[in-house]
Amino acid sequence: MRYCIRFKKDKVAVKTVNKLVKKLDENHFIQDENNPEVVFSVGGDGTFLRAVHDFFEINPLFVAINRGNLGFLCEFTDKDINFMIDELIQKSLPIRTISLLEGKFMGQKIYALNEIRMEACNGTSISYDVDINGTYLETCRSDGACISTSIGSSGLARSLGGSLVDNEIETIQFIEKAPISNRRYNSLRSPYVLNVDKTITLLNFSYDYFNLFYDCKFLKINNFKGGLQIRVASDKQIRVLQNHGIDYIKKTRETLIKWHI
Repeated sequence: MRYCIRFKKDKVAVKTVNKLVKKLDENHFIQDENNPEVVFSVGGDGTFLRAVHDFFEINPLFVAINRGNLGFLCEFTDKDINFMIDELIQKSLPIRTISLLEGKFMGQKIYALNEIRMEACNGTSISYDVDINGTYLETCRSDGACISTSIGSSGLARSLGGSLVDNEIETIQFIEKAPISNRRYNSLRSPYVLNVDKTITLLNFSYDYFNLFYDCKFLKINNFKGGLQIRVASDKQIRVLQNHGIDYIKKTRETLIKWHI
């Protein structure tokens, strides 16, 4: 089986990688940086997201081993390596398929696992219209907007006041970033959680330049025309190896709440 590893550059992660490589060598796995069948991520959620962006187009199986601070998306630890490799070979662990978020604009497409975020870049707010499935919702003036998946709801979306959504429910969530409310602009000022089949379009921007973030990636947009269309793309998916011993409610508490006790 062909594999590659993406890892966090610290001593703890390197130690885990060495342990992982030893186990893989014992089982005759072949390292392949160009066309891996399995991509191992050793680090936190950021390391995993970068691995996804590097390889999702060739549809490998992703295996996330937590050696970061939180690792909400990472289901295994260094203690699980021997068990996990044995189970991977026997194909006895469940595999979860997750649809990616797609952003479409000016003939381009971008993809994200967590969120796509638009932000003003000239030190002031930006106004834009929000359209959902062809129906006008509102005109908003704000610092920007974040459109998140349920997977991403525990990350940046949550810090912007978004709803925490069970990551086993597939949704799309629209969040205004620092909206202005006055007699001219009066928007939702609340996260809007929608069914996964909805398409959100941002259009009629007050400026034709802004910053566009998608997970760990960034684009500076200039001379923008048309709309920014965002949807969950059922035809763009990743496959993630799951640890059947994971309790997501417990992991939510330990990741997002326990530290404050």
